[in-house]
Amino acid sequence: MGVSFASIEIARSGLYVNERGLSVTGHNISNVNTPGYARQQVALKDSLYQRENGYDLGLGADIQKIRQIRHSFLDNVYRMESESLGYWETREKTFNDIQAVMGEPMNEGLQSVMNEYWNSWHELSKNPESLTTRALTRQRGEALVQYINHLGSQFDKLQSDLDSELRVKVDEINGITKNVADLNVKILSVETAGDSANDLRDQRNVLLDRISKLADCVINEIQDGQVEITIGGYFLVSRGISERLKTVENQKGSMFSAVALEKTGTLVPIKNGVIKGLMEARGEVAGTIGSFGNGSPNDKIDLVFAFNTDDSAARRDELYNNIDKIVNDYTSRGIGVRLGYVTFDSTGITAPTTFVDSAANSNGVYVPDINSFKDQIGSTDSGLGISFKNTVATGIAVPALQDAENAANQADILTEWRNVSRQIIIYSNNSIDPTGLNTLGTQFENNRINTAIISDISNKNSLKGFTDASGAKFIDNAASGTSIIDSVSETVRNSIYGNTIESNDIISNLKNRINLMVNALTREVNSLHRSGYNLNGTNGIDFFVPINPYYPMQMGNIMVNPKLSDLKNIVTSVNGSVGDNTVATAIYELRHKAMMGNTSNVQNFDDFYRSIVGDIGNGGSEARTASTGQTTLVNSADSARQAITSVSMDEEMTNMMKYQFAYNAAARVLNVFDEMFESIVNKLGLVGR
Repeated sequence: MGVSFASIEIARSGLYVNERGLSVTGHNISNVNTPGYARQQVALKDSLYQRENGYDLGLGADIQKIRQIRHSFLDNVYRMESESLGYWETREKTFNDIQAVMGEPMNEGLQSVMNEYWNSWHELSKNPESLTTRALTRQRGEALVQYINHLGSQFDKLQSDLDSELRVKVDEINGITKNVADLNVKILSVETAGDSANDLRDQRNVLLDRISKLADCVINEIQDGQVEITIGGYFLVSRGISERLKTVENQKGSMFSAVALEKTGTLVPIKNGVIKGLMEARGEVAGTIGSFGNGSPNDKIDLVFAFNTDDSAARRDELYNNIDKIVNDYTSRGIGVRLGYVTFDSTGITAPTTFVDSAANSNGVYVPDINSFKDQIGSTDSGLGISFKNTVATGIAVPALQDAENAANQADILTEWRNVSRQIIIYSNNSIDPTGLNTLGTQFENNRINTAIISDISNKNSLKGFTDASGAKFIDNAASGTSIIDSVSETVRNSIYGNTIESNDIISNLKNRINLMVNALTREVNSLHRSGYNLNGTNGIDFFVPINPYYPMQMGNIMVNPKLSDLKNIVTSVNGSVGDNTVATAIYELRHKAMMGNTSNVQNFDDFYRSIVGDIGNGGSEARTASTGQTTLVNSADSARQAITSVSMDEEMTNMMKYQFAYNAAARVLNVFDEMFESIVNKLGLVGR
């Protein structure tokens, strides 16, 4: 080593870089338990060379940068898996809450209360005139409605709590995005000045990890070290600017929230994370009272017949003459019906959809004017049925079916009909042009419009695309008249008792199914109870009535008829005869009568409820399994990145010793130079004094 000031610089640089190394090592050790801390490392490089006498002389060491040890790929994997973990954890918690509310199958839940209610009618059938047994039946009915109403209030509270939690999470996102934007500015300022902002980056990464669990966000670090965050394609953070979110009505008049940009009110589509889990757990539906989407059952039906006027009228007359039976099957159960018809032929629509008026009867059920309906359709001169041309042509049904949907929508708005299902009966013995039918079938399926086609069996294959897309039932026109009428009645039944919602929503779907069962149970009991006579010899009345008649009978809106406080008003007899238990027996046997669900799986009340309980268990098991799996993936990704970023005490102690020895060595070199210079300054030139 040359004895020069360059040599002093070499020793000085050794002191400097190793002192910084010791400082970074101490900083790592101090933050060994700090959440989100990524260990730091001093990156050394050799200093600039000096050219002297044809030789490049080194000037020691320098610090290139103090860098964080992170793995951006593992960070991305961790955040991506955290999105799904947040989603499934939210679903799992919701299913656990539902199971606690329902108390099934081991605890005293709704099934137990229903069993006691059915059994009370069985006991009453043994002794129809007993006032004591009648009092028991009324008491069990009150216990049933109290439990059902309590169940409804618990579900409403769960939805309200989930919606409140959604608003809290949106506020949390706003806090995170603001802090990230502020940290962006600070990091840029520090690093532009040539220093490292590693600790600020650690703070920012903790926030990015958290927001990734809340929603499916895209995080992008740009060249100057700042990050951008987008959700649903909208910027929430861009450099030092953050955009706030807010919660708004998810639909007009709804009590439920959706996420939107604060400035513009634009809805932000969120597809994963805790917030998506909250919305689906609550139900991505309008939270309006009495809405079908949020669980209210359908208690009315728009029943539209679509006739191909190129058909022969002979067979259609059977349907025409049995409309009374079809309508009465449902109005007797308390289901309002509005009748309409539309006609088409080979040219398309020939008469737009027309509805006849429906008026509420003494029980508040909307009953159509069937005679007016028949008059509007028109009959043959002999009065035997509908008079259409007896020609053969391919009918164009699409315009007529689309008109039927539009007319039903308009009629429901004008008359303020609520909780209405849609049923279209297509009658065309001649072939139907399939053009556009498949697309319309998908539309009908999405809009929950039930359809049935009465046609020649030769047309079944050509209509397969439509029936598959819409779920329509094909009825062979060659079947007996009675069979056709029964099939039509069955499709109408599906529109009411089989009209369940299938989606990823949890509580709203559950309310839909339970309310469907409750509404069917109360209507069927009422239908039988009205059909007989009480002990006073007068006509029977409804056993159950709505608390608010403006809404259907469902959880939270059902009570035992106050008039049954007079126990003689409880009906057991079909004709008023002493000892007659026909009605009581029929009501008891309702529990075993298959009427719930679609045609492919019609169930009795007990089986339908057990299927609900089973689906809740399956849903909870699925969420628990997915949550456990996602936890494993998140922990695996976190372990992999912690293996890189976390502080190792063994490694840091080794580094400390390394830097300490190097520092001491550089100090020793400086001490040598100090002694040399002292000798030169103080001792040279003293000879001869």
